[in-house]
Amino acid sequence: MNDTTNHRGTSKRTNEPIFWGLFGVGGMFSAICAPALFLSLLLLYPYFGSGDDPALFYKFINTFFGRLLLALFISLTAWYGLHRIVHCLHDLKAWTAGRARLCYGAALLITVLSLISLFKC
Repeated sequence: MNDTTNHRGTSKRTNEPIFWGLFGVGGMFSAICAPALFLSLLLLYPYFGSGDDPALFYKFINTFFGRLLLALFISLTAWYGLHRIVHCLHDLKAWTAGRARLCYGAALLITVLSLISLFKC
């Protein structure tokens, strides 16, 4: 009997697929979308896309879609990074369930704080 089965030999239900899903989406976002968004929205658009008026970029960030994009940028990269830390701790034999809860709790806290700070009126 291993860690994923109970005393009857059936599999235990875990929440691991949820965290792997957030990790996968965050990793894909961090690897592919984040550099393109960083380059286009933070460097190219404010200085080359709108003439000499970088204020249009800040007007975009103040729209609902801009805030949602920024919240996704912050939260998905946090989930990716903290899930990676959990697995690095596991590889280094420094893993405990409490440390995993701490990392996932920190990612959830970052997500909630980013949503609160971006969408408060």
